[in-house]
Amino acid sequence: MNRRTAFTLLELLLSISLMAAIAAVVIPNITLMLGDQRLTRAAEQLQIEMTRLRLDAMRQGRVMVMDAAVQSSVLKTRPYFSMTDAVETTDTAGQPSSLMMGADQASAVAMPLPTAEEVEVTVELPDEVVIESVQVVSSARSLTIAQESADVTAGASPAGTSPSILFYPDGTTSTAAVVVVLPQVGRITVQLRGITGDVTIGEMTAAEISP
Repeated sequence: MNRRTAFTLLELLLSISLMAAIAAVVIPNITLMLGDQRLTRAAEQLQIEMTRLRLDAMRQGRVMVMDAAVQSSVLKTRPYFSMTDAVETTDTAGQPSSLMMGADQASAVAMPLPTAEEVEVTVELPDEVVIESVQVVSSARSLTIAQESADVTAGASPAGTSPSILFYPDGTTSTAAVVVVLPQVGRITVQLRGITGDVTIGEMTAAEISP
């Protein structure tokens, strides 16, 4: 009596169909899980940058700025240089007190402030994660800086960005909310509390799927 050592065509077709069904269920779940991880990593990256800027502002004794371009995956951070900085730099280098006493004006050497391109740091979020919106609550200090920025090139926000998020030397910050989204996966809101400078990451919500 001969023993069967091979699969029949029907058994092979059934096996292939079963594997295809399993793959149809597993692969989308894996893709979704990887997307969740990228979106969570983007929110955590934003939280880390905000915390770092707050600490840098306190250490350096100057305002730090975060600019976020909506519908992009790029953040830019930089120190804020005001007109006062330019005056103080001249005070240190040129000793204007001597000018007030009638000394030769040519003896004063004004040190130029660095440009935004020289000091800004670019941060890129994970692949396909974009900034959906940036909301910043205006305050007296932020309005003053915005007004001064109109006259100081180094302090101006790059074109096409949302209102700047500010981090002050006293540990306070702008009150802001940044929403990051990964299409077909979800979105997360990162909130910055102005009084304490605390950064919190909200729960992930499902992204709307376009028809």
